[in-house]
Amino acid sequence: MLGKIILFLAQTFGTQITGWLGNYKSAGLWLLIVGSVLLVSLQLLRRAFLNFDSRKFATRVGRWRHWEFWPAWMFYPPVGVYYLWLAIKYRGAMLPTAANPGIFSGGMVGESKMATLRDLMAHSPEFTADAELILGATVAERLTSLQNICACRKIDYPFILKPDLGQRGAGIKLIHNEAQALAYLRQTSAALVVQRFAAGPNEVGIFYYRFPGESCGHIFAITEKIFPFITGDGKYTVAELVWRDARARFMAVKYLERLQGRLAEVLPPGETLKLVEAGNHAQGCIFRDGMGLCTPALAERIDVISQKVDGFFIGRYDIRYSNEDDLCSGRNFQIIELNGAASEATSIYDSRNSLLAAYRTLFRQWDLVFAIGYENRKRGCATTKLPLLWREWRSYSLLAATYPAAD
Repeated sequence: MLGKIILFLAQTFGTQITGWLGNYKSAGLWLLIVGSVLLVSLQLLRRAFLNFDSRKFATRVGRWRHWEFWPAWMFYPPVGVYYLWLAIKYRGAMLPTAANPGIFSGGMVGESKMATLRDLMAHSPEFTADAELILGATVAERLTSLQNICACRKIDYPFILKPDLGQRGAGIKLIHNEAQALAYLRQTSAALVVQRFAAGPNEVGIFYYRFPGESCGHIFAITEKIFPFITGDGKYTVAELVWRDARARFMAVKYLERLQGRLAEVLPPGETLKLVEAGNHAQGCIFRDGMGLCTPALAERIDVISQKVDGFFIGRYDIRYSNEDDLCSGRNFQIIELNGAASEATSIYDSRNSLLAAYRTLFRQWDLVFAIGYENRKRGCATTKLPLLWREWRSYSLLAATYPAAD
């Protein structure tokens, strides 16, 4: 409509405007420029308000008030500065890549999930969820490989499909049937891992470290992971329930993308809907400091498992368990991933923590990574060169763009 009005005015008064501009020359030209800018500005404002969503705007504003939701570019600069200080202190910017000589790049980037899982399955099978790399060049070949793996290992639906190269829970999906598996295989050509679903229902992240030459390692932090859900009331849709939830609204874009097939569904009163399956903060999982779960029995079990993993000294286990006694006694749990030097003590994201407390923990963690890398270098372990690390990061970034939305 606005465009039609402008055309009408130009056709009706074009001659008069041209004559007027001829009389007033530069002044008229400036008025024309100012008028054009105003018209463009009005059009942009019109479009902005047409697409304006007050809930999304309020959410964006609210996220700034809660540092746990800050974007990486805002949260990590102090950590980057501290990293540079540690590089000077320990005389080597690439020392973290030597922290875990048994893992590619120490676990900074480009490491294979399956490689560490294979090591864990070989030495601690009773504590590791079965997994295997899917083979094949075509979708049909990979589907056949997946079916053969499931038959051989007796893996039933639902099971987990995830990229062999992945960070922050990207691409992790709980597969309930062959149609979902096929859709995943068609979406990405990335190397994929199929893993038995460890139902839990509880999950923790345990950050462990041991200095080379030490006889015993240590648990640095434990993160208790809480999987958020919404509860139906028979009135509001799934989308509305997400937006109305005091915390879920801050991750609404992620949740709504994940639940897009059910957004208009009205849940019956009392019925719950889980918002996330991946135990990752970036995917919407809630993190709490879980060091209260640390017992001598658990610490001993994690240390025994860790010392069996060749060349592993520092990183985080993601573990599922059915009840607190199983975990704390160190008797019964399932490791679903082991992440290396770039992993975090994710308990920092406990909303009860202050920003300064979070930075203190991260600074201490990176000091440990550098110190362990320094000790390994003295023992002859090589660091990964920066150009190779950069190529791996670029390759991963391109590949990650093909991953489906995580569950």
